[in-house]
Amino acid sequence: MNLDKRLLRLARDVRAALALTVALGVLSGALLVGQAWYLSRVINHVFIDNQSRADVAPLFVTLAALALARAGAVWAVEVAAQRTAGRVKQALRTRLFAHLMALGPGYTRGERSGELANTLSEGVEALDAYFSQYLPQLALAALVPLLMLILIIPLDALSGLVLLVTAPLIPLFMVLIGRLAQAVTRRQWGALSFMSAHFLDVLQGLTTLKLFGRSRAQIDTTARISDQFRALTLRVLRVAFLSALALEMLATIGTAIVAVEIGLRLLYGVLSFQQALFVLVLAPEFYLPLRTLGVRFHAGISGLEAAQRIFAVLETPPPVPAPAAGAAGEASFEGPLHIRFDGVTFAYDGGQRPALHDVSFAIRAGQRVALVGPSGAGKSTVAALLLRFIEPQRGGSR
Repeated sequence: MNLDKRLLRLARDVRAALALTVALGVLSGALLVGQAWYLSRVINHVFIDNQSRADVAPLFVTLAALALARAGAVWAVEVAAQRTAGRVKQALRTRLFAHLMALGPGYTRGERSGELANTLSEGVEALDAYFSQYLPQLALAALVPLLMLILIIPLDALSGLVLLVTAPLIPLFMVLIGRLAQAVTRRQWGALSFMSAHFLDVLQGLTTLKLFGRSRAQIDTTARISDQFRALTLRVLRVAFLSALALEMLATIGTAIVAVEIGLRLLYGVLSFQQALFVLVLAPEFYLPLRTLGVRFHAGISGLEAAQRIFAVLETPPPVPAPAAGAAGEASFEGPLHIRFDGVTFAYDGGQRPALHDVSFAIRAGQRVALVGPSGAGKSTVAALLLRFIEPQRGGSR
């Protein structure tokens, strides 16, 4: 199952709304059982007992009331689910934006701005289906069929046994197909992030590309990347349709088995018509929550893949704050407008890529200084240190 402890911790903040969504879904299932019961009674009274329309009018009224109540419950489930997902997304976006601000511009130097923008927008949006569809359906797929079994087994133990045995086949096939779907979805999400990053990089550098006459060359590159994403998206859809076909086939086979054994026992008079019709109407509805879970399983995979990148950003520790004035290792200063580096050392990637080593210089107020050096000498690092985008790992600066 597509469960992540970090996503479940996010769900704790909206557990009341999530519980309400599940409760309304169970209520909708209970109302469906009531509809099946009254429908079987109406048909039994009319076709078996030869009662008139007036005799079954109260049953029709009850059946209509149950249908309206179930429609209202389904609508309430959708509203509650969307509000739950909206609250989670808003809180996550706020947290993600605040963490990016804490990381500072120094973090974005090693990241592609287009990929980060895609994470903030499409990545968080991908969690909508996870919280509004997948998580509630995960609970409903267990509770609603269980409720139906509790009502069916006392009336028809054999049909209940058939449903109980065939129901686990749907989650089993869902997990087997889901392994393939997860690998394909991971590649699709990676392609989407790369395409977003590349497109934004091209837009940002369009002026430079035009000056050097390389803008037309980017058309073929963009078309190639877009075609790769199209092919991966079609593969995801192919797996999703294959999964839906397999689950529908299993549900159809299970319903057919129930229909055959009910028909044979009804033929020999072992089962009453109303009981047989009630169980037969409920049989396809018994598999519906499991089939719906299979469809929304793919939404859960997409949300899980997006969450990996989101939490990778959130779990990146912010840089060490600047040392307080007068702390050990900090140079003495002559005035508030003077700039001075005293033995400053800095390396990227946790010390793997040295940029500056034991650099010292001073710039007085009003003095003009040119920082000259080859590419990679550390000019941008010095500028980032001056702006406090990053902090020196050793030495003092101001």
